[in-house]
This record gives sequence, C-alpha cells and structure tokens, in this order.
Amino acid sequence: MVREMTDDERRAFLLKGTRTAVLATTRDDGHPVAVPVGFTLDGDDVLILTHEASVKGRAVQRDPRVTLAVDDPTPPFAYVAIEGTAESTLEQGEERRKATTAIGIRYAGPDAVEGFRQYADASLKLLVRVRPTRIVARDEVGG
Repeated sequence: MVREMTDDERRAFLLKGTRTAVLATTRDDGHPVAVPVGFTLDGDDVLILTHEASVKGRAVQRDPRVTLAVDDPTPPFAYVAIEGTAESTLEQGEERRKATTAIGIRYAGPDAVEGFRQYADASLKLLVRVRPTRIVARDEVGG
C-alpha cells in the first residue's frame, strides 16, 4: 500500500548513497529537458552545481521553475518529486564551499573531495539552490 514518507524518511531517502536526481527545466524554445544531476540537501532545499552555460544552467537562470525527481527502482519502489524555485549564483563563499564539499564527499568519496572541489571551482561554477514549493514523497508504491 502506498505510504507517504515522513520528512525524516524523505531526507534519508534523498541522501542515500549516490542517488541522483532528474532535474526538469525548459529550453529557450519551451521544450522540456530532463537531466540527471548530483545533489545534496540543506534542510529541505536541494543544492546542485553546474556549468553556467550548460542547458540546465542557462535554463534555471532564465526560468527558475524546476522539478526534481528521485526514485528507487527496486520493489516495493519509492520516489520523491520536488517542484520548486531555483536560485542560482556564481559567487564564491562559505555556502558554495559547504555544497561543493558535501557533493564531493557523496559522489567522489572523502579521499577525493579536494580534487572534486578543484574541478567544481573550475567547471561547475553555478550553485543552484532549489527551494521546494511542493514535495511528494511516497514509499511502497508498488506494494
């Protein structure tokens, strides 16, 4: 039976392992585009790093309305869908350092975080904060 996740269950689900999110935005011509992204959380906000000139980077700067989807494809299945508003910045600072460190540890591992930080500082200069306006978090979807 489908069950709504609690806030704590949702955060744990989102941060489990190296799960990625699918970020949905719109291109200049209005067509939807969805791409996988690495992320971390800051409370309920989702933090993403990207290149400012990438399709998703340009899209969130032009139209901040986004949707993120994260799923567990193994039975009994679960997912979290987040609709929200993206705020993006190219500024360096403590917030970016925290996000880069958390994302680096999650996806590259603690031993490689410094290398990831250097890569992100050179290539992933846009920090995107998605502030949720609607969250759907369901567990046991196929059970």
